[in-house]
Amino acid sequence: MSTEELTKIIAVKQMDLEECEQELNNRYYPSVVRIAMMNYIGNLQEQLETDTKALQNR
Repeated sequence: MSTEELTKIIAVKQMDLEECEQELNNRYYPSVVRIAMMNYIGNLQEQLETDTKALQNR
């Protein structure tokens, strides 16, 4: 994967993460949905860390 592609992927994941966090904090969701959203946010954060490290190592 090229550096440009990885940079674009990171940008999309960051936007998705921000949007999910904002939705979680500003709207009411049943607890099951909130747990799923928090799990997704955690997964996105881990992916971003991994992708960012990969980008820095290039």
